[in-house]
Amino acid sequence: MTTLRSMIAYLAVVVRLAGTAYILVQVAIWHSFYAAAAWRLAAPALAVAWAVTVMAYVRRRWPSPCLACMDSAVYVALALGAQECVPPDIRDNTFSWLVIAMSGQLVISAWYAPGALSVLLVLSSPAAYWAGAMLQPVTSLRTLTGSAIFLAILGLVHLYGRQQLYGRAAAADADLDRADQAASEQYAILSTNIERREYERLAHDTVLNTLTALAWAGPDDVAEVVNRCRQDVALIESALGEPGDLIPGALRPPGDLRSAIRGVVAEMRAQGLTVHLDVGAGTGPAVPARVIVAISNAAREALSNVAAHAGTGEAWVGVRLTALEGDAEIPCRLEVIVRDRGAGFDPARVDRARLGLRRSIAERTADCGGQASIRSEPGQGTVVALSWPASERAGETHPADLAVADRALAQGSPRW
Repeated sequence: MTTLRSMIAYLAVVVRLAGTAYILVQVAIWHSFYAAAAWRLAAPALAVAWAVTVMAYVRRRWPSPCLACMDSAVYVALALGAQECVPPDIRDNTFSWLVIAMSGQLVISAWYAPGALSVLLVLSSPAAYWAGAMLQPVTSLRTLTGSAIFLAILGLVHLYGRQQLYGRAAAADADLDRADQAASEQYAILSTNIERREYERLAHDTVLNTLTALAWAGPDDVAEVVNRCRQDVALIESALGEPGDLIPGALRPPGDLRSAIRGVVAEMRAQGLTVHLDVGAGTGPAVPARVIVAISNAAREALSNVAAHAGTGEAWVGVRLTALEGDAEIPCRLEVIVRDRGAGFDPARVDRARLGLRRSIAERTADCGGQASIRSEPGQGTVVALSWPASERAGETHPADLAVADRALAQGSPRW
């Protein structure tokens, strides 16, 4: 409806501008008629001045019902009293400047006055023109009647167009509102599901892993397990609490991806895993906070899998940020590679009931718009490649990720 009303307002200005130019042209053509009595210029001058005023108003805001009534009143007054200011040879014709000016006026009264009032204003124009013309000598009753009928038909066409287009615009607005409401509901459901899955991942990444470590811990490992329990509690409290309620020791989302990965590596080193890190210098391009949290948590789970299942105490982590130009929504492309030279496994034989690879890595990365690829072979180690944004085609790993993964599997010594 807003778009339609804006277009009609623009059309009203264009039509009124054309009508103003037409008045000036007719005054120039019939200059001898107006030169004989200067007072005859009063009516066309008033019509031009009022048209300019209305155009200036409509250019700033939409026509109001009050303006529609005032506009109609001005032209009704012109129709009743300005017939003497029209050259007799064209006074009763459809192409006289008075008829053309009144036909342009019908746009505002038909489209912007309230429903019943718009009908009254539209029909008052041909009636006033007929009455004003009958007060003067009629040169041709047939042409006079044709001009009045022309104004009436034009007004009725505007009213019909208003009814049809306003009705369709209102229906389109209603459809958009319903679609927006449905989208909002779907977004709320999606957000709830993502939040629930993240809580499940946190439970898997922290509580379950710590309980497993506790079950296998010996008397000398109690202090380390207690420290892991404290870290898990801090992480879960920071995730479940409000932003302003985070406890001082909780793990907060870092300011950039490199800092987040450094924090994850420091945490895993504290748990006894030797991690070689290559993140480059500087802070790099800005990355959305949700992406930082998702990628860093996925990298943490990948390193936890190395510590728990790879049969090796050593892993390598590399971070690569590539700035993109000309796209404000996607400032860069990032890759985080986690690899080890441990026992490896066959991805096709992994039990689907296991949540670590599927939810804590793959789904978590996908939820932020990224993609995870896991390459492993028995006895050849494992490479986990996390990238954001995801590849253009769903399910396709970015070539850079595969290249780095293949090199990592083939090299006999770490690149970092």
